[in-house]
Amino acid sequence: MTSSSQDHRAITTWSTGCFCSINGKKSSSAATPTITATWTSNAATTALTPVSNILFALYHDFSANSAVHVHNFANQLTVLGHSTAVAIPEDADRGAGLGEQTYSVHRFDQIDGDWPRVFLNGRGPDLVHGWTPRENVRLFCEKLAGFCAFKLFVHLEDNEELILEVNLGTPFEKLARAPFAEIPGNLSHPRHYRTFIASADGVTMIMDRLEQFVPAEIPKLVLWPGATDQLFFPRPRSLPLLEQLGIAGGTVILCYTGNVHSANARDVRSLYLAAAMLDREGTPARLIRTGRDFCSYLGPDEEWAYKVSIDLGRVPYQEIPRLLSLADVLVQPGADNSFNEFRLPGKLPEFFAMGRPVILPRTNLGRFVRHGEEAWVLDKVDALGIVNAVLELQANKALSERLAAGALAFAREHFDWEKNTRALLAFYEANSTNRKKEDDAGPLP
Repeated sequence: MTSSSQDHRAITTWSTGCFCSINGKKSSSAATPTITATWTSNAATTALTPVSNILFALYHDFSANSAVHVHNFANQLTVLGHSTAVAIPEDADRGAGLGEQTYSVHRFDQIDGDWPRVFLNGRGPDLVHGWTPRENVRLFCEKLAGFCAFKLFVHLEDNEELILEVNLGTPFEKLARAPFAEIPGNLSHPRHYRTFIASADGVTMIMDRLEQFVPAEIPKLVLWPGATDQLFFPRPRSLPLLEQLGIAGGTVILCYTGNVHSANARDVRSLYLAAAMLDREGTPARLIRTGRDFCSYLGPDEEWAYKVSIDLGRVPYQEIPRLLSLADVLVQPGADNSFNEFRLPGKLPEFFAMGRPVILPRTNLGRFVRHGEEAWVLDKVDALGIVNAVLELQANKALSERLAAGALAFAREHFDWEKNTRALLAFYEANSTNRKKEDDAGPLP
């Protein structure tokens, strides 16, 4: 689409083809959808001010995986000359473990119009980016709109309707019909969340297929995260760490750094099963697990799983790369279904950046990588699929090395925080008026 002097609203088109626009950049991929960003702008009327105040509203505190994305985008935006802040519903975890923060952090209830506490220039936000349309974020943005004017952007990273169903044990359609349904703040409201999305000046999506939840006329951008290259890079195994964990030489090591909840419990269980199957059939194997478990998923007798796993619970974010470096192969379990097709698991950029062979299903990111070159892509990454893939890679060193190199190259091309933030900023600028209204109110009484 060619630019003209007239301002346009952004519309992203989707069709079958061999090119896609990720983070605002067109790249080739086998059998992937065409994602053509067609938004344009008139710089005289749509550019952000030279130093803009950007407020991220996150649905959870910094213990959520999503916080890694917000942390890095906020930091990068300050490098690009903007002032950033992050609002969270509770502040049990304020993100200190993620590294340097060049943004301020505030609870939702602390943001009341006293802007000098939030932004150095004492003005309110020019732009608010709601990080997912969860009900607590929607209500916060609604409150905020009562005393200041801003451009609203909303980020999507999951099938919100499925997550609501799974957590409440009720079909989405039934919840949407219930006039007085009580919805926890950390989930999306079945009747209000789509209205919230429709009110946005732009929508960022972690995966292209999320566009089905966004009205066609709303500007949209597929926005991928990054992997912090100071942390996630190819490194040799730490022999002292192996000894500390009690892992003997010659053991095949799998590593999974993520939480378990009702939507992914079956997928994660397959990793334990794969390690147990390998170990039983004569290939010593151990699964290193980090993260929290929000549901029971191993069965009534969990001893079988503990024999082949090392469960470390929640570990400091800075320690995760050392654990990933122990792995022979990094596995994202699952298949193409109504949960996985809409997400990009937060650990995957980090897996790729470690320069290890990656096994993943032909869904979400698996649709964009080249099988046998950048990853080992299976229709279904279940226990048997993991076992067969691990044995094949163990027997073929050249293949394993090619996948490791391909994964690293893919990460450097697509999971660069600076490049991806520049694409986000360009999207902001294309869909933001030059100035917000100068009618900010003072603090609420």
